[in-house]
Amino acid sequence: MRLPALVLRNLKRRPLATALTTISVSLGVGLFSAVGALRDASEQAFHRSAGVCDLLVGAKGSALELTLNALYHVGASAGNIPYPVYQDLRQTKGVKWSVPMVVGDSYRGFRVIGVTDDLFQKLEVPDFGKLRFAEGGGFSFSAAQLDDFHAEVVEHAAALAEDEHDHDHEADDGHDHHDHDLADLAAENGWFVAVIGSKVASETGLKLNSTFEPAHNLVEGGGDAHDEAESKVVGVLESTGTPLDRAIFIPAAAFYAIEGHQATEQSSFGGALDPHGLSAIMVRTQAGYYHLQVRSKIKNRLDAQAVEPVQEIRKLFQIVGNIDGALRMIALMVVIVALTGVLVAIYNTMGARQKEFAVLRALGAKRRTILGLVTAESAAISLFGGVLGMVVAGVGVTLASDQIQEITGVAISPLPDLQDLQFLLAITAMGALAGLVPAARAYRTEAARHLSSSL
Repeated sequence: MRLPALVLRNLKRRPLATALTTISVSLGVGLFSAVGALRDASEQAFHRSAGVCDLLVGAKGSALELTLNALYHVGASAGNIPYPVYQDLRQTKGVKWSVPMVVGDSYRGFRVIGVTDDLFQKLEVPDFGKLRFAEGGGFSFSAAQLDDFHAEVVEHAAALAEDEHDHDHEADDGHDHHDHDLADLAAENGWFVAVIGSKVASETGLKLNSTFEPAHNLVEGGGDAHDEAESKVVGVLESTGTPLDRAIFIPAAAFYAIEGHQATEQSSFGGALDPHGLSAIMVRTQAGYYHLQVRSKIKNRLDAQAVEPVQEIRKLFQIVGNIDGALRMIALMVVIVALTGVLVAIYNTMGARQKEFAVLRALGAKRRTILGLVTAESAAISLFGGVLGMVVAGVGVTLASDQIQEITGVAISPLPDLQDLQFLLAITAMGALAGLVPAARAYRTEAARHLSSSL
């Protein structure tokens, strides 16, 4: 009988011990592999999402908070930046393109973001390319059109400020009138339209030509619907595996026209609460000197900051790395304890298996064959446990990836990589080493003494 067949037969003879030791190894391997897979896959996916632009311009404050809010739709906006920042950027040498963003509304928990059509025409996702449409297409709304409409918004605010009617009654009527005028202007130009991400389409049931009403807040069910801003879906994006899949894009003019987004007598202009401002601007610059110049120019402003999203995500994972490093150390200790259990389980069977080894020796088996048999049994348990652990880790990563995508829109893959296969080989080798202790005892088996004692 060949060695592999002998190994399998011996393992089947001890089903309970084999199963328990295999499961103990799989738990340690699964935990170690899952922590590493989640960390590595998340980091790659987050960096891929951060790569859609090389600069992000927003209000002064936390650079990481700005990155997570603008690109991953996590948390609330830190505030607005003055609209002229966007106009200056477009005239700055070295800027390839810039996409303004205004946020504050949502639909069933998905963020509604006001943008220009540069998002669909110029933005590229790493390893994906320019945005593509599963249905329909993008809306037409240029930066020049936004400039013109923004001027209308400012003009309406000025008219409101000069309103000399009674503050408690007539001023409110004037506000409603101005809101109505802006909404009518947006409707006349056909700007109450939307492009939705693939995840939005699958979870809300929205599809091409569907209509919806944005709500004033960033949480599901958190605000009243804007019935004056009922929007029609004109395009559904293909899945990109990024937070873009979880966003609803509308023309920025439609956002400014929605009731409650205009200035009031209590509005603060020029600061983070400026109703005429922008939430953030995605920017792509020419590499090298121009990139540094554009970043420096923005950083010298008192009303805005420029951050590099990829650098901020790298810093985030440096912090997270300390946590998952500790978890992987714990998992490795579990693996070592499990392999020790394999050693003990096999060693405890050596006394009962002395006659078996003696018979094999009498049939011509060499000592190194006996040594290899026991070592192979230990390695096989470790291999089976490792494979089972990888499967458990894959299931765990799949479940966790759904939660991660639910929160951030980032998709991660549960498939094992080269590092996982190397770890599996290492576990098998460690299992073989653990089997050397009982194997040494089997190696010393004297065939004549054990067979004569049984006569």
